[in-house]
Amino acid sequence: MATPLSDYFSEKQIISINESIAPINIWEGAVSSGKTYASLWRFHEETDIGPDGPYAIITKTYDTFKRNLMPILEDVLGRHVRYFSGKREVYFKDKLVHVIGCADERAEQKIRGTTFAGAYVDEATLIPESAFKMLQSRLRIPNAKLFCTTNPDSPYHWFRKDYLIDNPDVRSWQFLMDDNPFITKDYKDYLKRQYKGLWHRRYILGEWVQAEGAVYEFFDEKVHVIDYPRSSASYYIVGVDFGTINPCAFVLIGYNPHRSPNLWVEDEFYYNSRVKQRQKTDGELADDLQKFIEGKKIEAIYIDPSAASFKVELSRRGVDGITDANNDVNNGIGFVGMKLNEESFKICRKCTNLIKEFQSYVWDEKAAKMGVEKPKKENDHALDALRYALMTHFFGKDDIPTSPQDLERRWREAKMLGPDLPAQFQNPQGQGYQF
Repeated sequence: MATPLSDYFSEKQIISINESIAPINIWEGAVSSGKTYASLWRFHEETDIGPDGPYAIITKTYDTFKRNLMPILEDVLGRHVRYFSGKREVYFKDKLVHVIGCADERAEQKIRGTTFAGAYVDEATLIPESAFKMLQSRLRIPNAKLFCTTNPDSPYHWFRKDYLIDNPDVRSWQFLMDDNPFITKDYKDYLKRQYKGLWHRRYILGEWVQAEGAVYEFFDEKVHVIDYPRSSASYYIVGVDFGTINPCAFVLIGYNPHRSPNLWVEDEFYYNSRVKQRQKTDGELADDLQKFIEGKKIEAIYIDPSAASFKVELSRRGVDGITDANNDVNNGIGFVGMKLNEESFKICRKCTNLIKEFQSYVWDEKAAKMGVEKPKKENDHALDALRYALMTHFFGKDDIPTSPQDLERRWREAKMLGPDLPAQFQNPQGQGYQF
C-alpha cells in the first residue's frame, strides 16, 4: 500500500514537489528548512519519469557533493545509488547523472558541449553566473527541467534579479525552519545561536538583504574579549598581513582542544609606517616576526600570498611552517563570524588594533548595489591576518563546520541523529509513495 507523503513532508514541501514542473524550479530560504530534501526527492523522481538522456548535479566542489548531497541520496535511494568519484558520475539505479564542480569561472568549460535532460544545482548563488547560464543553454532535450536550491544572498545578486523576480519560466518556493516538520525547537534554537547580524537575517529569517554597515556588527567586547588566556596552548598558529607602505600585522592564535575557550588570539604585532613615518625593510619585519614567535610552539605561519619577498626572507632565515594563506575573503569573513558566535573563541584585551578593527570594519555599499559583496579595504590589516590563519588552518577540516549545511550535519552527528528524512527514506523497503 502506498504511503502518503503527507505523513513525512510538510505541506509546503509537498506543494513544491507537486508543482515543480516549470523549466526552472527554485527552493530558497533559511537553513535546515527542508528545501534540500524536497528538491532532491523531486530531482530523483525527474530522472525516473523525465526525458531520456544524461542528467547533471552542479555543486561548488566535489567535496560539497560528497558531504552534503551524497548522504541524502544514499538515504533516499539506498543501494540504488552508486557514486564513482574517479569519473565524477553517480547512478540513480541505471540513470547516469554527472557531478560537476563549479568553483570558479573556468567551470563553464566543464558544461560546454554537453546536452542534458535535466539538472540539479546546489546553492545556486555560489555558482559562477557564466557556468549557470551555460548550463541553462545545455538543457536542450524537450521538457528538460532545472532544479535549484539556495540560501538568500544580496538582493542585487544576479540569481535573484534574473530568476526570482518576474521570470515567467520559474517557479519558486521560500522555506523557513518551521516548514521542516522533522527538526526540534532545541535544534532551531541551536542554529539561531550560530548566526548574528547579516547571516542571521539570511540563514535564519530567509531574507535577501544587502551587506551594509559593520561587517561584524554583533562583535561585543563584553562577550568576545578576555583579559588573558584561560589555559596554555597545545600549539600556536600565526597570521601575517604583510605591508611596508600599508600597515603590517601579525596575530598569534593559541589552540587547546581540551579547554574552553579552546581558541584565542593571544597577541598581536602592528606596525603602521605612516604613523611611525618610517618604512621597515623585509629584514626588519622578519626580525619582528621572529621575536614575536620566540619560545612558542608554532604549528604554521599563514602569510598573504602576495608577500613573495617577505616569504623569501623568512625562508632564507630558516623559519619553519611558512604557508600561503587561503584568501577567500567572503567565506573567510563568514567563517570568522561563525567562530565568534562560538563561546570557545576569544580575543585577548591586549590585541587593541584587532579589537578596533572588529568595531570599524564595514561593507562597501557601492559595490553591493552592483551585486558585488565585499568589505571596504580599510581597517582590515589585523583582521586579514586573523582571517588568513583561521580560514587556512581550520576551514574544511572534518570537525569544523564550513557552511550552514556542514553546521547542520555536525549538530546532528553530535546528537547521534540521522538525516531529517522520513524513516522509510532512511531505510528503503521498496514501498511506493503517492503524491
